[in-house]
Amino acid sequence: MQKQHTQQKRLAFSKKIMRLEMLLLWVHTLGVLGLAYMSVWKTFDAAFPWLTAMVSLPWAAWGVSKTGYTMKSMKENTMGGIVYDNAHQNNDV
Repeated sequence: MQKQHTQQKRLAFSKKIMRLEMLLLWVHTLGVLGLAYMSVWKTFDAAFPWLTAMVSLPWAAWGVSKTGYTMKSMKENTMGGIVYDNAHQNNDV
């Protein structure tokens, strides 16, 4: 009996990690923006370099993570890559 087409294909672990990392990054960014808004609303009159660092540094780390994931995917999905070769072996049988 064939598997039903209605079942969703499970995401690879690395894709789950990237999605969760992006979600966490947006929650963090919106939280920092809320903190900045509240600081201005409460007449906080000092400089905000700590707020910009709290937003920019996680985004920079995500850029490194995304680059690593892209390089991993590129190596897997090319001739001689793990996923590419397995897919061709399964089609030849």
